[in-house]
Amino acid sequence: MKEKHAKDKGIASKILVVIRIICIIVIIGCLIYIFQWYRENKKNSNMLAELTDNSVKDTVTIQLPVNEEVGENQQQEKPAEIQVYELDFDKLFSVNKNTVGWITVPNTSISYPVAQASDNGFYLNHSFDNSRNSAGWIFADYRNKFDGTDKNTIIYGHNRVDTSMFATLKNTQKANWYNNSNNRYVSFVTPSGTQVYEVFSVYTIKMESYYLQTQFNNDEEYLNFLNTLKSRSVHNFGVNLNSSDKILTLSTCDSTGKSRVILHAKRIM
Repeated sequence: MKEKHAKDKGIASKILVVIRIICIIVIIGCLIYIFQWYRENKKNSNMLAELTDNSVKDTVTIQLPVNEEVGENQQQEKPAEIQVYELDFDKLFSVNKNTVGWITVPNTSISYPVAQASDNGFYLNHSFDNSRNSAGWIFADYRNKFDGTDKNTIIYGHNRVDTSMFATLKNTQKANWYNNSNNRYVSFVTPSGTQVYEVFSVYTIKMESYYLQTQFNNDEEYLNFLNTLKSRSVHNFGVNLNSSDKILTLSTCDSTGKSRVILHAKRIM
């Protein structure tokens, strides 16, 4: 009986040692992951600061065009001007020759140079300088041409816990953001000039590909597409849309990874 008890005690002791070893391995693995997460975020943060210091020559004021047609529920009082970056694209090209522009969304942390690859997977785990980085970078859809013909220019970014990349895109669905008319104008500075877009829709939706369309068979199909995007919005921005409009789409994951946080804006200049 004593021998059996001693044997059972020995087995229990061995099991306990194995459990402790497993716990230690898990803890070490978590610490390594946290360290890598911090290091890669820090690298991107430092890179953005350096890119901003080297590439942003000045902040300039541009006049917004007068909107002759005020849409349903649209506020009459709108900002007459906004501040945008004046950029040295040669400096950006020296780091990444595939730079297509610099996106800025007011009152969010979104202010980044935008790259483009031959697919939509590369910048999910590469930084702006094309080095491996799980934090990724802000990038344009590979289908966009940037030759003036794009109906729907699409830009993606991760939703990072440290609020970097497109993490604060969700803020655009809060009343204190969309009720401030100064927030509604997104600037996209490109090598060929500054583009300004007026927000017309913000929402969260289950993962899908409909809003990511870039090609349309005819004007009617495109207008139906625009009206569908507008109808999804959590707020009515009162922006009129027609088949000649060109739009900008910003997309990221929500915190669950199962849905997408979206902003759409139409080009006004």
